[in-house]
Amino acid sequence: MAQKGKYLAAVLAAFLFMSPLVAQSPRNSLHINGGFCWMLKENIDSGLKTGFGFSVPLLKNTALTLDFGYWKSRVQEESGDLFGGTLSMAPFQASLYYTLFETKRLAPYVFGGTGFIFSHFEMEDLITLPEVSVDQEVNNGISFHAGAGSFLKINDNISLYTEACFLYRMGEGITTITDMNLGESKESFSLNLSSLVLSFGIKYYL
Repeated sequence: MAQKGKYLAAVLAAFLFMSPLVAQSPRNSLHINGGFCWMLKENIDSGLKTGFGFSVPLLKNTALTLDFGYWKSRVQEESGDLFGGTLSMAPFQASLYYTLFETKRLAPYVFGGTGFIFSHFEMEDLITLPEVSVDQEVNNGISFHAGAGSFLKINDNISLYTEACFLYRMGEGITTITDMNLGESKESFSLNLSSLVLSFGIKYYL
């Protein structure tokens, strides 16, 4: 998985270095956003999402956007799955944005791409035998996403925007049981970490 992460980082770096060379009308931009995340897995609650990033124009009506996000979700215990606790997810996403058309104020768009999600699971205290301890973790991994949204132009330098995104991520959880008498054992299980994300943000054109 670490090797895949290195390949993804190399591809993103290549896009960044190449984009100024192919841009026809460069207007780089910065953005911040907030919103809501609904996890598709029933025992993982929804959470508030924050994010920031920047965009670099490529060809006409097309831009490369890099976005960093973060949210926390409460997890309800489920048999054969995660115990109760808090799941944190921090996606780093690269997207190609395509503007469908532009009016004086509105600019609807579609987008899609891939990314890498860093996950952390903090398990609640679990009552066990004194000589037994239990811990769980969620692995990091690659994700894919697609969505649509629209910009509302305030002036030449500022736009407000809202967008909806489907994020696909199949992950893995690992349960580690440490017994002072029997030693350590690990058991892995699959996790559906896909979600629907609604974001509201502001974009500033440089």
